[in-house]
Amino acid sequence: MPTLDELQAAMAARLSDAGITVESGVPTRRDPERARLSFSQRLVWAHQQRVPDSTANNICLTFTYTGDVDADALGRALLAVVQRHEVLRTTYHPGEDGGEPFQRIHASFPPPVVTVDLGDAADPDERLRRLVEDAATEVFDLATESSIRLTFVTLPPADGQKRLAVVIAMQHIVWDGMTLPAMARDVARFYTAAREAPDQELTVDALSPQIADFADWERDRFDDTDHSTDVAFWEDQFRGDAATASLPYDRRPENPSEVSARADRTLSPAAEKGLRALAAELRMPPFSVFLAAYYLALRQMSGRDDLLIGSTVANREEHGAQALIGNFSNSIALRIRGRADDTFGDLVRRVRAVTDAAFEHRTFPFDEIIEIARQVTGDENAYPFDSLVLFLDQKIDGIHIPDTTMTWELADKGRVALPLTVEAFMHPDRTEVQIGYQVDLFDASTIDRLHGLIDDVLGTAAVSTPSAAATVTAH
Repeated sequence: MPTLDELQAAMAARLSDAGITVESGVPTRRDPERARLSFSQRLVWAHQQRVPDSTANNICLTFTYTGDVDADALGRALLAVVQRHEVLRTTYHPGEDGGEPFQRIHASFPPPVVTVDLGDAADPDERLRRLVEDAATEVFDLATESSIRLTFVTLPPADGQKRLAVVIAMQHIVWDGMTLPAMARDVARFYTAAREAPDQELTVDALSPQIADFADWERDRFDDTDHSTDVAFWEDQFRGDAATASLPYDRRPENPSEVSARADRTLSPAAEKGLRALAAELRMPPFSVFLAAYYLALRQMSGRDDLLIGSTVANREEHGAQALIGNFSNSIALRIRGRADDTFGDLVRRVRAVTDAAFEHRTFPFDEIIEIARQVTGDENAYPFDSLVLFLDQKIDGIHIPDTTMTWELADKGRVALPLTVEAFMHPDRTEVQIGYQVDLFDASTIDRLHGLIDDVLGTAAVSTPSAAATVTAH
């Protein structure tokens, strides 16, 4: 049965679909043109200051439409979305005289729009692939440029039907895992309006609250709250024999680059069946089962049974947040300590308990967690974890428009900020696992072995299997 919060979130989404402003407890910010950065924005911004040429925070999505697609209406719809969401008209700046960074909201700040006609190209698919690669790996200047770029690519017809690819490149400062549904709703609504009235200017309804409102509210709330419980919890995560860097590195150069590769696999039929069956039998989220398998894979490769693994939380519980394009996410550290007598079922339950405990402190800013990790470990360069696991088991569809079929994909951006990032996408009939890794640190064979271990655990483990034996058949 849905919770009250889930019902309210669903209602908020339906109201947003209809263009109705969602009431929220988040007040309108004090200055309409300026606000402090949210904690999520501050983290992304700070990384870009440290590594100005980084593309690790780029997001590049390609939507390919086949059918009666109206390129002009779709372009107008996307520009209307930019006008509706202030975060897509925002630049980010350091504070005066070393003060706190801030965001500046512009009344008008159109994004770059490029059109490319590959209708008669000799190899349109290869040309599109290169266009997407270029879009995914182009650096964003957060102080002077829009954080979104649009490329419209006309492709040769398929079976007499028009084809159009839309490449949307964004910076993570305006995007999180729950942004696509909000964007899709608004694009579909504006697209319909643009087709119905091709000669009329689109009416862009006001949206409140906006991301900058959330940022000011979040910062005020943090300043007015006692965080001693949060601090104590996160301090405990890094005490004792906690290993903030526990991956099975092939090399440890002094200054590794963010240059990365990505190894994609679909779980084998046995692993797919095991993942779903174990989650059902244990009555646990598939994420808990997958994370337990990942923990065992790392344990076998590293020889450590006390591991810190990162994940993220959406932090979109406040009313109005579900309607917004933007980055609300926060990272958390999960300290998983297996026991010699654990069964696999015991381990999954332990992982769930660890995750639930960390979620209780999910709004505590990650840059503050970083500082706590450094203070507790005594290592001024420590990071709370060296690998991140993301698991998506709810349907995140693309941007659908009427009278077309659509496919979409997420491009490899060629850079990752962490040594290793594991992203799992659970579809109705399969689970895709993508592992991005820094090539200065790992060989491709090591990542292949990690893939194989995860798959073998999920394909062979039962609830009663001793966790110490769960990887003995792994490659």
